[in-house]
Amino acid sequence: MRSLFSITVFTLFSVSAVFIGLVVFSVIFSTSPSDLWREISSEEVFSSLVVSLETSLMVVVVIALLGFPVAYVLSFYNFPGKVFVDTIFDIPVIFPPLVSGLGLLILFGGTGTVGKFLLNAGFHIIFSKAGIVIAQTFVALPFFIRTVRESFNLIPKNLVAAAKTLGASDFVTFIKVILPLSKSGIVAGLVLSWARAIGEFGATAMVAGAIPGKTETLTIGIYMESMSGNLSSAAAMAVILMAFSLFTLLFFKIGFGRKKWDL
Repeated sequence: MRSLFSITVFTLFSVSAVFIGLVVFSVIFSTSPSDLWREISSEEVFSSLVVSLETSLMVVVVIALLGFPVAYVLSFYNFPGKVFVDTIFDIPVIFPPLVSGLGLLILFGGTGTVGKFLLNAGFHIIFSKAGIVIAQTFVALPFFIRTVRESFNLIPKNLVAAAKTLGASDFVTFIKVILPLSKSGIVAGLVLSWARAIGEFGATAMVAGAIPGKTETLTIGIYMESMSGNLSSAAAMAVILMAFSLFTLLFFKIGFGRKKWDL
């Protein structure tokens, strides 16, 4: 006979599962299959999908280039003010997306010093795909840094020290020792960052707007269509977004082992 504690835990577990399931299925079954397919195959939904995939995959590349050095420094070096610097990299996580978007808009807009400099140099950030990439990078970068840093921290420091004792340079140690031992964490960080980027709305909308075929991502399209009362189109975009996120996470969870992917 189960204890009161076990019954309570499984009851709350069931409530949580049902709650999440109801939200997901309410989107999927909000329209008929024929209407859903018609909207999914429409040019507007397809263009939003292309913009979302194009920009979010670019963000993954940028995040890898920026995130590895940050995670490496925070994991393997001690310096004055490290806690403060570490906190700065967590700011995008705790900032509301609209606040992040406002900051980016002020920084890269035509009235800011950086924005004026970029405009004079021929770079247009606001209302462009470049703005989407910057906004998504800002909000998704901390997820990669945090995940990869924790993976780096799990590497026995004596292995790193042994590699250096044998004459390996910092670069060789990073490539031959650190990266192979933290492969799962790196992949997890990339997947989490991609999922966060492709699902970003607030900061992206502030910086890039909602220009159909140019800066309208799936999340922005969902908002615009739902606010205009076109729930069929909004549901179609939501189903695509959920499908990409779900199948990506399932693929990597299965591929890299459940224990490594119970995020």
